[in-house]
Amino acid sequence: MRLDERSHEHAASGQVYTYDGEYSVGPSEITWRATVARGADFQRELTGSVPVTSPGVAVIAEEAVHDAIVKQIDMLEPGAAA
Repeated sequence: MRLDERSHEHAASGQVYTYDGEYSVGPSEITWRATVARGADFQRELTGSVPVTSPGVAVIAEEAVHDAIVKQIDMLEPGAAA
């Protein structure tokens, strides 16, 4: 499934990142891949997974993926090179 572009303000630096991507819901995890950018000088691909701990998680998969991407963006070092 496709994730539409969203923006996120980095928790520590205040820099604004944009991201989009895709995800797939499996029986035990939701896997995702996102392209994260900060202006023209920074672009990085992030990947990850979210465990499916109950049937209800699959229903809210898109928001779980957005939350996981934002968490990884917040772990980026401010000013990190691609």
